[in-house]
Parts: sequence; C-alpha cells; structure tokens
Amino acid sequence: MLYSTYGAIRSLTRYWEPDMVRRIPRFVHVLVFVGALGSVEACAHRVNTRFYEPSELATLDDPSPFLKAHLASGHVYVLSAWRVDTAAGAIIGTGQLLDPNRAEVATGDFTLPADSVRLFETNVVSQSGASVGLTVMVGITAAVAAVCAANPKACFGSCPTYYVEDETGTSILQAEGFSSSIAPALEATDVDMLIRARPTERDLRVRVTNEALETHVIRHTDVLAVRRPAGGRVFVTTEGTFLGTSEPLAPAVCSAPEGDCLAAVTASDGVERFSWADSSDLGRRETIDLAFEDVPDEDVGLVLQSRQTLMTTFLIYQALAYLGHEAGRWLAAAGSLSADERASMGSIERLLGKVEVLLLDESGEWVIVGAAGETGPLAADTKVVPLAERSPSGAPLRVRLRLTQGLWRLDRVALVGLGGTVEPVRIAPRAVRRAGAEDPEALRVLVDPDEALVTLPGDDYELEYRLPERPEEHELFLEARGYYLEWMR
Repeated sequence: MLYSTYGAIRSLTRYWEPDMVRRIPRFVHVLVFVGALGSVEACAHRVNTRFYEPSELATLDDPSPFLKAHLASGHVYVLSAWRVDTAAGAIIGTGQLLDPNRAEVATGDFTLPADSVRLFETNVVSQSGASVGLTVMVGITAAVAAVCAANPKACFGSCPTYYVEDETGTSILQAEGFSSSIAPALEATDVDMLIRARPTERDLRVRVTNEALETHVIRHTDVLAVRRPAGGRVFVTTEGTFLGTSEPLAPAVCSAPEGDCLAAVTASDGVERFSWADSSDLGRRETIDLAFEDVPDEDVGLVLQSRQTLMTTFLIYQALAYLGHEAGRWLAAAGSLSADERASMGSIERLLGKVEVLLLDESGEWVIVGAAGETGPLAADTKVVPLAERSPSGAPLRVRLRLTQGLWRLDRVALVGLGGTVEPVRIAPRAVRRAGAEDPEALRVLVDPDEALVTLPGDDYELEYRLPERPEEHELFLEARGYYLEWMR
C-alpha cells in the first residue's frame, strides 16, 4: 500500500507542474469533477482538530470558534459563541442541530448536558502564505503517506468492517460494507463472499465495527447461505447472480510487467500482487497474462479475489480537500441531485476502471468479456466473471487482465467450471450484543426495513445468526446496505 500511496502522491504533485499538464491527459479527466465542484483558496490553511470525551469538558479549547457535539443517534450540534458551564456540567451556545444526513433540524440557543454527548470536536484554523503552506505540506505528505499506509483506517476511514472466524478459529477481517456510499444519495447494497469462513456449528458470530471518525447508517446486515455442489464451490457475479462451480483451478502461468507473478495469485492467503502507480498518469493501464491447463470441458469462469490500494481513497479525499469549507454543504446537498448528477459522482471509479478480463477472439484480438473489482482498500472482494463459451481443444486457455497500474491488489486468480444458478437462503441476525450484553434495540432496527442502526467511532457489535443444518456444506456471503458520513465535513 505504501508504494501505491506514494505513487499517487507523486502523480498529484507532478500535476501542478505546468510542463507536465500536456503529458497527463487521463489524470486531468480523473480530476475534472473536482474543478466542477469548487475552487481552491489562494492561501493555505492549517486546521487543528481535537476530540474530547464528555468527562474532559473543562479542557475544551476556548480559541475554537466552533464546537461540534456528536450524539449517539448520529445527530450533531454545531455551535458558535459557545461556553462551558462547568458547574452545571453543560455547554451553552448558539448554532444548529443536524441529523445523521447532515440536514438542518433546528437552529437557535442550546444548552447541552455533557452526559448527553458522545464526543466533542473542536477546530482551530490558522492562515499562512501559500508558499509556506506548500513547503510545510511536502514534509507532512511524506509522513502522512507512511502512517496511512501502515494503518489506512486511521486516515482514510473504513466504512463498516466485518470480522468472521477463519478455518483456524481466528477472527479476521472478511468484508467491508458499501465502501462507495459516502453520502445518503449513494446508499447501496453490497454483497461480500466470506471466502475464509468455515463454520462447524450452526451459530455464526459476525463482528461489525466502526473504526474511523465516521457515522455509519446500516439498514441491514444479512447472511446469505448457499449449499455447495459436491466437490465444488459457489461464487457470485458482479450482477449478484450466484453460480455453483467446480473446485478452483490455479493458473499454470502468470506474467506481469515485473515478471513471474504466479506465487502471488495461486491461493487466498493474503500474499498479493500489486504494482506502483505511474508517476505521471494515474490512469495508465497494465496487463497480466495468464494460462490455464487441464481446463474443464464446460463453460468456465474466472474467479478474481482483489482489493484496491489507496489510490481511489486518496483521490476522493483530495477532492474533498479541494472543496474546502464547501465539502460538507456539497455532500449534504447530494440527496437533492438529479439522477445524472448522482451518476457523475462515480466518475473516479469509472475512469480508473475495474479489473478487465479479456480473451482472444477468432481473429487473434484481445476482447473484453467481463470485469470485476469493488471500491475499498481493506477487505478483499471475490467475484466470478463468466467467460465466453469455448470448444474443448486440449490447449491451454489464455486469459489477459487489464487494470489501472497501482490501483489493484490481486490475492487470487482461478478458473472454475460453471454450473447452474443457485438461490441463497437469507438469514437475518437473531441476536445482537454490545460489550457482551444483549442489545434488543440494535436487533430491532437491523431487522426492521424502515429503520437503521447508526454507529459512531469505536462502536463494536456482535451479530449472531442461525445457519442451516450442516453449515460446513454451505458457502456464506454477507449482504449489507447503507451509507456512511465522514466527520471531516
């Protein structure tokens, strides 16, 4: 991740050099939507943000012109001309109350008992000359790149993260929910394969956590269970169709620009193939050539297990940074955008693209037959891409992957014989626990289609599901729907 983040930063740095503009047309297109959203202020700003527990009421920063008080419900008070009433254990100020969608609920004078607030946030802004700001940012960028590469959730947010036990009984990160849904208008449903889940009993426990400075709005989190065919597996397509397959077949050859990549893509083991971002064009593509032997005499599909590097995340946050003080207002207003305007919000994903799968046609040309890959740098996503029908010839099957350089980390690539469509059994949670205690209210909102579970930083829930009989014979998937809001707004 460090290499890819560093490459993205180098590319953005070079973008501002006048003699480089004509050399990076694709990158210009990637950032076109940023220019349409807002302008950059002439002077650099330094924002000192601090967070306080309610018990630290007396130590709040007096110089901060604004105070944000985050509630357990996801609402937030944004107060100005505020003061601390230590004797009463309260905050008194004037401002506005915003709901979890950051729509205004009320304005006026408020008195907030400290024990009604989950977390206080202060922001002190100082202004400096542009040249000083840019000089300072050179050092900050290098340091932040290293820190964020080591712990991306701390810098770039995480969306809801889901932990499930693997074959050794160790709880590991296996899914992240609706990674692209950074506003209510982008609420979406996300299906993730729990590829390393190996339940031996019917009670399945899933931890869902909020590990960033975000508000998560989770409509539902259901487990989808599908019985495996004898000797095979079940995978899902990008369109959401579940297919029974044969046991995955590893490639015999994997050739990338850096050379042999076979060892990195033959197993779902966390050993990933990735590359550096191009230093002058973030949209530059690269290719990986694969060959499979002993191909099944049936229709086949390509299984791709992948996750993103920090390139997309960096670009999204850079776009929000360019918006400056307008970022919150613009994102809050996204719910009123037209369908076309909402579609334009996905321009980065469309321009950087997914992992494209290509086959040779009768004329010897490589043609795209499908693509896979979801936004998100944390948990690997697994999808199957059906390939065109082929007549058995005994010759190895050649497949080419085309992907944006530095954008994708490939954990596994495999070939499977395709069976028929299968239907999963949907399982809602039957119990929810928080800090080891039953939480009936959280369970109620997760199973009510008209409600949502709102979580704040540090929230950690355990969801319990009752699997079908013989759970070891089932493939498990997690379906989550919702959106999230970064507190940086």
